[in-house]
Amino acid sequence: MTISALNRSTPVAVPVTPDLANRANPASSGGGNGASSVVSLGGAADASGQPLGLVWENRSHSTAANMMAHNIGNQPLAGRLQGLGGELLRQVAYDGKDFSQTVTTVPATAQNNTYDMLVAPNQPSQHGKGDNQISLDLTTVGGTKVSLTLDASDKSIAIEAHSDGSLTEPDRKALGKLADAFQKAIDGLTSDTPRIDLSGLVQYDRNAFSAVDLKAQVKLSPNETQSLEFHATDASRSISFNGPAGAGHVSVDLSQPASWGNEAQHTKALDHYLQQVDQAGIRGQANTDALGLFKDAFKQVNSDYGTPPAPAQQGIQLSDQDRALTTGLADFDASFTQAETAPNPARGSEKDSFNYQVSQTTKIGGTSQLDRSISQQQSSHLQARYHAPVSPQAKLALDLSPASQNYHYVTIDDSASSTASIAYDKGDLKSATLVQQASQKDRDAKYEFGKLVSDQTTPRSKAVSLDLAPLLEAPQTGVQSLDDTQRSQLLSSLSSRVLLEANPDLVPGQAIS
Repeated sequence: MTISALNRSTPVAVPVTPDLANRANPASSGGGNGASSVVSLGGAADASGQPLGLVWENRSHSTAANMMAHNIGNQPLAGRLQGLGGELLRQVAYDGKDFSQTVTTVPATAQNNTYDMLVAPNQPSQHGKGDNQISLDLTTVGGTKVSLTLDASDKSIAIEAHSDGSLTEPDRKALGKLADAFQKAIDGLTSDTPRIDLSGLVQYDRNAFSAVDLKAQVKLSPNETQSLEFHATDASRSISFNGPAGAGHVSVDLSQPASWGNEAQHTKALDHYLQQVDQAGIRGQANTDALGLFKDAFKQVNSDYGTPPAPAQQGIQLSDQDRALTTGLADFDASFTQAETAPNPARGSEKDSFNYQVSQTTKIGGTSQLDRSISQQQSSHLQARYHAPVSPQAKLALDLSPASQNYHYVTIDDSASSTASIAYDKGDLKSATLVQQASQKDRDAKYEFGKLVSDQTTPRSKAVSLDLAPLLEAPQTGVQSLDDTQRSQLLSSLSSRVLLEANPDLVPGQAIS
């Protein structure tokens, strides 16, 4: 498609000063003779205090271009893309056309006439070269792919929108509805402390789009970069991130909606898993900010699965009794690995690390509804190593001196699982079981003035295996021994009981109340 200018009849309000607005108002693009000029920024200056001007890729005007002019003169690198992602998506939604623009700062001495723009179409492209790079690909159900890219560096901003096919009116309306969600994702990733805010993109219109892909690379310091990738379709979702503090990945399988629970069950299970992550972080001394990104990712890909499709006429469906033995969450696989460090210069082999994995797998089988079987396994594994002071009041300050070498070096190795199964034979309950286990192992090596004075390993574990069939329907007669209220309470208790518990001390015993 040919890149064209956008002349919106109702521009979105942008925080442009009156002085800037006067200089950035569209002027005639006629002439086509290569005449050039500059838009200079009120208040913008180079290191020597000289006012700055701007060089543009082309003469295309838009609200987004006005924002670019404002941001490059009034925002630090982290804020250069403020408002631009949402506005660029609105722009595509408005007319469905391709758009490309870059702006680069130049000294005011570059001004050479009175036109409103210095255009240098042959200058080296700034697209794909920014310190901060964000891209969003949206694939419509009709197969058209819309790609948006945004780049920001100390001296330039570049934005581009491209569609590989025609967009229908419903396509463009759906694009416009994602504008705020796209901007929130950008603002979160480019904030001083990067955060993941994809909650709006997760809730994209599945009747309009078949896939959503977001990629981001944000410069945190001269030598540190935070990256993120988000992918969503009707069948799956995933978030991966990587940065100086650590890396995480969360994927969710949406291909088995029969196992999804109602909102209450879903919320209870999600909150429980986030608590499990918190407990692992405390136990393994994880980096709070990095683990927070992992929690954000886990929560957001599990926050809203959308409306499940209508069940197949011959498909197996879960009863309330079956659902009581599942979490209500879609199956997932998640992991977080903290960047390894060596804080003790006297013992470089002692590394501080944190590695956590958690997953859920559900199997629904059987030849028919009357002969169905459901099995769900949850599992987690934590491995961590860290240095700690000899007392809560002491401060860890390790160096090469013997006096600093008073500390504990702790190694953690934990694992847990919860497996619930239920099966039927010709409509009668055949079996129902719950098997749970949790184990923790701590190794504590204590050093005084650099010498090992104790080395203790403490294991803890608990395992429980329950036959749930007697609590549920009698397999032979189908007669219920509980009234409806009692049965509802029992199923609610079971729904809580099946949730994964990593602490052996908190794994319940045989009784179910």
